[in-house]
This record gives sequence, structure tokens and C-alpha cells, in this order.
Amino acid sequence: MKTTLITGASGFLGHHLVQKLLNQGYKVIAVLGRPEDKANDLPLHDNLTIYPCSAMFSTDFGHIDTLIHTAFSRGENLQGLADSVELTERVIELVNGQDIESIINISSQGIYRGLNVGEKVTEFGAIGPNTSYGLAKWAVENMLKIGCKKPYTNIRMASLSANARFLDFFVKSVIEHKNIIVSAPHQYASIMDIADAVDGIFLIEKLDIYHRKSVYNLGPGIQHTILEYAESAKKIGVTFGYPAIQITIDDKGSNFAICMDCSRLMNETGWRPSVLKDEMITNLFNKLH
Repeated sequence: MKTTLITGASGFLGHHLVQKLLNQGYKVIAVLGRPEDKANDLPLHDNLTIYPCSAMFSTDFGHIDTLIHTAFSRGENLQGLADSVELTERVIELVNGQDIESIINISSQGIYRGLNVGEKVTEFGAIGPNTSYGLAKWAVENMLKIGCKKPYTNIRMASLSANARFLDFFVKSVIEHKNIIVSAPHQYASIMDIADAVDGIFLIEKLDIYHRKSVYNLGPGIQHTILEYAESAKKIGVTFGYPAIQITIDDKGSNFAICMDCSRLMNETGWRPSVLKDEMITNLFNKLH
């Protein structure tokens, strides 16, 4: 039985990874993300052991096949990002010092430079973070490259639909029958469902640690404009019985685009995205309806 340690296990991604690995017969050690986080939402399972984050660096975990590092501050809070970088430094020291065979770090598509519409970036693409979050993720990748003595992999992941605030806003606007003003109609986004993200990470974890690449892109390989997302929310809302809202364009000139080429992951694992734009939005309506 393989044993996996997950940091940030009380977070959205971490929680779903815990459940996936347990379902696949793994032994899971779950470390909560913050001092105030509780284990209430994690399942009761004989193969699951839960630790508070305060115990992470004072515990001998025994043999661990892979540590999956998901604990990281979201957004642009500089103190939170600094704390997350420092935490990762300590996680690398933990991996180096204990019987942990490998580490998978959850990075971000935000480390790449913006693209022209229609372009896709491979794992060898130009680096150019345009947010503090992206820069922090790039710093962590370099820390692993320089300081990790065990096999490591960075997964540059697309944004999750559940964390895409504009998508949530569009669906809630339709439910509340509020018209939508789109200020960046030509900005492109590449968004992924949590089920596809978890499946991709799991398939990478299953690869032999000495054959895993140091970097994989993980995303849908498709980009849509913000306006297309708004129009889909309007259309799908009608199928749920909500009146058709009005969409107004107030173009502020933003045309940033990002979309990753995930051929490496697909060729090595057979992974394919299964939940695309309309189904993601339908899932949000089911959640908020």
C-alpha cells in the first residue's frame, strides 16, 4: 500500500485529493493547512491519519512514497505569499531529512508570460509572472530545483472553476436576476474542473518517481473569453428556469491570454479533461441553485 502525505489537506484541492487517494486504496497522511483549520470535512477512514499544521515539523512520519504540497496562500496578499514561500522551504527540508521518496509541488499556470490568442505554452515556454502569486510560485519551483535532494515534480495547474471568482459572480448574477457588465470581454481564461485536476495529479503520482518529469502542465488546453463565460451562464441559467439577463460590454482593453499545452501529461498518462465550460457552469448552478 502506497503512503502519500498531503499538505494543505483542509483546502479545496487538498480535500479532494485526500478522498481520491483513499478511494484508490492509498494510505493518506493529511496535514491541515492553517492553525484554525479543522478536520471536520475530511472523511473518517482507517487509512487516513490527520495532523494539525503545528505538528508537521515535529513528527516523524515514517516511510512516505510521495508528499503532495498543496498548502499555499491564494490571491495577492503579500504576507500570505511570503509565509507560503517560507513554509515550502521548511517542507523541502522535511523531504530531505525524512524517509520521503519524492515530492509533487502544485504550481500554477500563472508563472508563464501572457500569450497571443490561440497560442499554447509548453513546459519549455517563456516565464513571465504578471502577479505576485505567480512570482511566488516561480520562486518555489526554483527552491525545489536548487535545494531538494529527492525527485521532485512541479505541476503547473490551470485555475479551478470553483476558484474563478468571475464565474461565480456570473452564475450568482443570473440567479439573482442581475444584469452583467463585462469589462474585459476579450480577456481569455483557461479554467479546469476539480475532478479533472485531481485525476491529473493522481496519474502523475502513479508514475515511477524516477520517470516523472520535473514539470507538467495540467489544464483543459482550451481557452474562452470572459464574454463567452458570461454568455454561457446566461444560456444555462435559462435552462434552470431563470429569466434571461442582459449582458453589457464596457471594454477596458484587457486582452491577456493564457492556455497550456498539456501534451506531455496526456502522452505519459493518458489523462484527458472531461469537464468542459458548459458542464462547469452547470455544476455551479447545481451548487448555488
